[in-house]
Amino acid sequence: MFLFGAGTLEGDDISHNLLPKFSDDHYTTPFRTTREMRKMVIEVAAYGWQGGQWDAFYPEDIPAEWRLDFYGNEFFAVVAPWEAWRREDDEELLEWQGQVSDDFRFYWELPQSDEGAAAERLQSLRENDEFAAHWGGRLDKVSQLRIEAPLELRALRQAVEGAIGPAEESLLVVVEPAAADCLRSARDIALLLGGG
Repeated sequence: MFLFGAGTLEGDDISHNLLPKFSDDHYTTPFRTTREMRKMVIEVAAYGWQGGQWDAFYPEDIPAEWRLDFYGNEFFAVVAPWEAWRREDDEELLEWQGQVSDDFRFYWELPQSDEGAAAERLQSLRENDEFAAHWGGRLDKVSQLRIEAPLELRALRQAVEGAIGPAEESLLVVVEPAAADCLRSARDIALLLGGG
């Protein structure tokens, strides 16, 4: 299954109301497709949503606390880097969950040192229903393909196709440094691979 959100397509059964809707050349609703022969989930996520190249993605007048909400309107998964979430208290991490759609997923990076304490903190937070609903997983526990942006479109497709192994049930494509254009391209490639 290729995960992009709310609808499912099986075989050649295509319903127009399940197709992604566009607004200002961006997806406004997520999209799912299913292959009959193989169930595979491909999620595309940026490594973080703030700083660096992301500054050009956001409108100049948007407050910093609204950036995750803005990001979540276009993309449906993100890697929360250890450096971004370690300084936040639990209440702030729970607030992040309320800023995104129901099908949005967070993948959590853990530190190289003191992994146990960070893992315990995440496990404790997962007891909260809203936090658990947005749980994508620990970054070190999911099959992933790291893409260094920028990457030519053909090379990006070959990398995604090459990362899909016969035993894989899911793949997280992580774009780093996080660049909106590369993230959009990776999302579109995953969509095309799932529609075949």
